[in-house]
Amino acid sequence: MRIIVFGGGGGIGGWICEVLSEQTNIEQVACVRNWSSAVRLARRGVSIAKVDIGDGEALPALLAGADVVVNATMPPSALERELVRGLYAAATRAGVRRFIQFSSAAVYGDLTGPIAEDSRPSPNDGYSNGKAEMERLLLEAAVHSAPQLFIFRPSIVYGPFADFWTVRYVERITKGKWRNLGRAGAGTCNLVHARDVTRLVIAAATADVESGAHVLNVNGPDHVTWNGYIERLGDALEMPDRVTPNIAVFRATAFVAGMMRSAAQVGSIKALYRRSTGTTRLAMTSAKVVTALYPTPSELKLLRRKAQYVGDRAAKVLGVSPSISLHAGIQESVEWCRVHGIV
Repeated sequence: MRIIVFGGGGGIGGWICEVLSEQTNIEQVACVRNWSSAVRLARRGVSIAKVDIGDGEALPALLAGADVVVNATMPPSALERELVRGLYAAATRAGVRRFIQFSSAAVYGDLTGPIAEDSRPSPNDGYSNGKAEMERLLLEAAVHSAPQLFIFRPSIVYGPFADFWTVRYVERITKGKWRNLGRAGAGTCNLVHARDVTRLVIAAATADVESGAHVLNVNGPDHVTWNGYIERLGDALEMPDRVTPNIAVFRATAFVAGMMRSAAQVGSIKALYRRSTGTTRLAMTSAKVVTALYPTPSELKLLRRKAQYVGDRAAKVLGVSPSISLHAGIQESVEWCRVHGIV
């Protein structure tokens, strides 16, 4: 079986390629946008190609003879729907058997309570709107095209190599001395380990699955609040003297940090940073570190949202389900952070 993985240089894509490299009956090609993101894969002896999903000239040769395409890329929201639709069309022309696309539970927006795949998507920002529109176009195309379509909607993917939901939270706990976030962290933290996500992807690629397109939530076996996650992660890190921040001060500081992040995206500010040296550059770098310690406005909403993404359908369709406990996942994550000098 020949599997082409786009986004092999990313967190989830890297996990998929690592696990596939251990299977002798699978030939894979890991596609990356930049060679700098290929170090993890090169150490595993994975076959790597520098190809983007929008590279229409390179796709026919790359996809020739492929059985499965996995797309774990993260293109800009404004471009994603057309890029993914073009990739699916190229896979159709190449005679690909299955097409596995990553979306996100973010398509459900601010919905609360138990949320299964039958819940109507309610995107509420540019990111989730892009994902929902991409899904719609793919599902329309799959009605008339040969590759069987799988759309995964993972919740909060954590574990080794998970920069945002593991590395950043470890840094926030160690540098910001977080114990929990009080009322600001009372929402449901829908965590799923990256290796569990990988198991489902490989099942979608290789298992005997009922025909038709499948849209699948992917969530882990344990459900805690964000405060629970932060407390357990801090305990595993053995961080002393942690505190619960004053909510009013915390939200105000997060607001200011958000303004600083927005300002940092302005072209003139970026140019100033590139030209700066010495004290000025040090001050700007320190400001960047400080802003990363505080959630974005959309993240603050997520931390309060009480929603649980129901993933039962994945087990029925694929015959496997996420099984890594939160305790085991956190212990593994902390050990990985120690080995890589993050703490």
